[in-house]
Amino acid sequence: MISWGHGATGVGPVCAPSRHANLYPSSDQYAETDMIEHLVQDGYAVVGTDYPGLGFPDTVENFPPDGSREPVRDRRRSGSATGVDAARAAVVRRGSLAGRDAALEVGEDAARWAPGLRFLGTVALAPPSHFAAVMDEMGAARPPVNVGLAVLGSYIAVGAHLYSPRIRYTNVLAPQLAAQIPLAKKLCADELDIYLNNVQLQRVGNPNWARNATLRRFVDSLEPAKGRSAGPILLLQGERDQTVPVEVTTALNKELCEIGDVVNYRIYAVANHESVLSASYKDVAAWLRDRLQGQPAPSTCQPRAAH
Repeated sequence: MISWGHGATGVGPVCAPSRHANLYPSSDQYAETDMIEHLVQDGYAVVGTDYPGLGFPDTVENFPPDGSREPVRDRRRSGSATGVDAARAAVVRRGSLAGRDAALEVGEDAARWAPGLRFLGTVALAPPSHFAAVMDEMGAARPPVNVGLAVLGSYIAVGAHLYSPRIRYTNVLAPQLAAQIPLAKKLCADELDIYLNNVQLQRVGNPNWARNATLRRFVDSLEPAKGRSAGPILLLQGERDQTVPVEVTTALNKELCEIGDVVNYRIYAVANHESVLSASYKDVAAWLRDRLQGQPAPSTCQPRAAH
């Protein structure tokens, strides 16, 4: 059984994947649907749901702090006593608002949270990480502004304010972008990208964001490499990914290895954030098959120096 954690789609009620036949608000996006269909054809039961706060009017204001990991956990527990987590991480998590990568976090907590399950591992495709660096990049951004960074910043701001109402949108964003938050709460990711592209933004982030201690704690809470995973990790990245750059995932790989995780890290030279799903599928299928057959998980981590 595979518990599927969907990528970021937006925070508006119409952005819930379950409301769309292709599991994404834009009709021309089929990357996740295609991968799920391949998994089903290969004999897996794939279970998934929207993250809390999506699909219903106005509930984003009451989004729970553990929003992205809880449905991933619950799907796995309810489906079978044998589970492998696979996740598509797009821009920012925690209910498609802002947060740690749901699948990696579930892997860290699996043994404690569900000791009766046989957790076999995590597949993480371009998971977001290093949010402090993202915040610094947002604060330093100047025209021409990277609109994708502005979309990401908007969702981080929404998540930060839900984490603590004491965090104002302007603590995260430049005033011009913070004024767009009401629309950011309604438009899905692709629509928000188009809208912000016409706003002619002069700035993205607040360069002094780190002066806010509560905001610093929130940003730190988003990082996935907090504790050792209960199972091995297949970490996959497209070299041409402009949403989660390869340098970011390479740094995450190093951190996961340093805390003792068994990580198989693979980079696909011609793949971007979407096409990495199709480019990696043969490797994903082989890795899952080996885990189910009890084969030792391979690792690309460098041997740890003896002390």
